Amino acid sequence: MKPLKEILKEVEILEVYPKDESWLNQPVYGVSDNSKEVSEGYVFIARKGTSFRGEDFIDEAVERGAKVIVRETPVETEKKLQGVYQIRVKDVKKALSQIVLNFFDHPEKTLTLIGVTGTNGKTSVCYFTKTLLQTLGIKTGYVGTIFYEIERRIPATETTPSLIRLAGLMKEMVEKGFKACVMEVSSHALDQGRITGLKFEVAGFTNLSRDHLDYHKTMEDYYQAKKKLFTEYLAPEGKAVLSFETESGKRLYQELKDFLSEDRILVVNNGTLRVEILGLEEGLEVELKFLNTGEAYRVKTSLFGEYQAKNLATVVGILMALGYSKEEICSRLETLKNPVGRLELVAEFRGAKIFVDYAHTPSALEHVLKSLLPLKKNRLIVVFGCGGNRDPGKRPLMGEVAENLSDYLIITSDNPRFEDPERIIQDIKQGLKGVKPCKVIPDRKEAIEAAINLLEKGDILVIAGKGHETYQEIQGKRYPFSDQDEVLETIKRLNKEYLK
Repeated sequence: MKPLKEILKEVEILEVYPKDESWLNQPVYGVSDNSKEVSEGYVFIARKGTSFRGEDFIDEAVERGAKVIVRETPVETEKKLQGVYQIRVKDVKKALSQIVLNFFDHPEKTLTLIGVTGTNGKTSVCYFTKTLLQTLGIKTGYVGTIFYEIERRIPATETTPSLIRLAGLMKEMVEKGFKACVMEVSSHALDQGRITGLKFEVAGFTNLSRDHLDYHKTMEDYYQAKKKLFTEYLAPEGKAVLSFETESGKRLYQELKDFLSEDRILVVNNGTLRVEILGLEEGLEVELKFLNTGEAYRVKTSLFGEYQAKNLATVVGILMALGYSKEEICSRLETLKNPVGRLELVAEFRGAKIFVDYAHTPSALEHVLKSLLPLKKNRLIVVFGCGGNRDPGKRPLMGEVAENLSDYLIITSDNPRFEDPERIIQDIKQGLKGVKPCKVIPDRKEAIEAAINLLEKGDILVIAGKGHETYQEIQGKRYPFSDQDEVLETIKRLNKEYLK
């Protein structure tokens, strides 16, 4: 509990109603911008969302126990809200940030914050960075797509949650002695100002390719949202680590040079730091070359995936930006393992390898399949689908990529959400030329079982699209479903049938 005057510090207030002698001492037990999460003694912040007005939910918040309403629109003095204070602020997003961070005792001032944005690679880069910092003795939390980690693992609801959730997680980190937090920063969070009030000591950029155009509408809008991590959320002395693996990284470098000094920008996957692949079959073996100094380090890892070489370069850049030496970093790379659902080797069956990966964009699927080609001794079999109520333009592109790089396709459902799975599959098929064997099995469980039944010695099977997810979203409901569990259950069942 905190008195209202403490959580309103530095908030620009325009008016208060009713303004009596005791309003600043009103006890506050929680803060929320979601009326359904309000409890007795809460502050409800009526912010504007992408498809709603916070003011429309004030009555519900009051019914649930809100004692303070923070809003940007004029106070409704004619509307009697018994025992409730209404506070009008100049900028409700800024007010939300200040109120939340005040309530949670500003954990962002204690933690070293590292944020990574980009279309692909965020999860691997963040997870690897967290792992390496832990081996260096820095107790580090993680917030991202696969889960939130603070000694315990919490299922992730969003890649970058609301500041209210983030501040709560970071406060717990501080209380448990954590010194750093690595987080994936999504374009949605950046566009919506979801991390207003946070400043990152290091901000990393992986790459940019087609994704989320159902939200951003154009690639330029998508790029500009990503750029905000560096222009609005970098600490005054913070450093940017940019990968040159796509042209967007080179563009971002040129644009950031206008207001960041040269020593605050580190570039990787270019002429400064390059990672050359030496081997792939038994795990990624690489040589890290620092061409400006002539130094080189050979590393044998347990990672699968050619694309992880570029992610490693970004990780090394982030650790260097934090002040660690090349020797300290490179000597620990061999400890890394693929994150759950990121080219995860789930099982081997009949002499074939079975991988699960989150690839749900054309670029990500292409990276994954190209990475697996050197491992196959026979066929590369792909099971994949596309999510519903998301950018439909990428569906035929993913079909084209899958057909070009695989030997056998099974098209199935992903998270159809409110769309007809058959319609999504038809969109995918628009990208096929019919030159590879292809089956359509809408039921994902049946599709996985069919693919495993096909396996022969030397095959590679990749089940793409859902990765770490433990559900399938259909018509507004999430049903328990894990690609990994389905693989293991199918193998167990087939082995029993074979023993009979």
